[in-house]
Amino acid sequence: MSADNEDTKTEIAILKRDLNLLAGLAEKFDVAIDRLTAVASSVDKMLAIHETRLENQERQSEVIHSRISDFRKEIIDEIKDLRDENTSQHKSVGERLDKLEKWRWFIIGISAGFGFLLAYSDIVTKLFS
Repeated sequence: MSADNEDTKTEIAILKRDLNLLAGLAEKFDVAIDRLTAVASSVDKMLAIHETRLENQERQSEVIHSRISDFRKEIIDEIKDLRDENTSQHKSVGERLDKLEKWRWFIIGISAGFGFLLAYSDIVTKLFS
């Protein structure tokens, strides 16, 4: 029985050694699990931060788009106002030019008439003298 006893002792020693190895592995797994938990927690925090940033960027983007739309409307309105003002100024200048042309032709006509009268004034004076 001594051989059986020796075999049993050997098996027990091997089992103890395997158990110690398994205990070491279990400790390493516990450490790895703790680290993975910490990493998962930090990843969750980073995801939350990124989601917040994305939401902020979306809000800012919406604000920028609304400002651009408002600014575009203002510019279009301003262009329409300038076009209307330009049209009214052109009409005003056109009317003034028409009046000046009428006066010019009026003065040219009167001058031509006086010129004609002065040119034939000798005839008129001879006729009446």
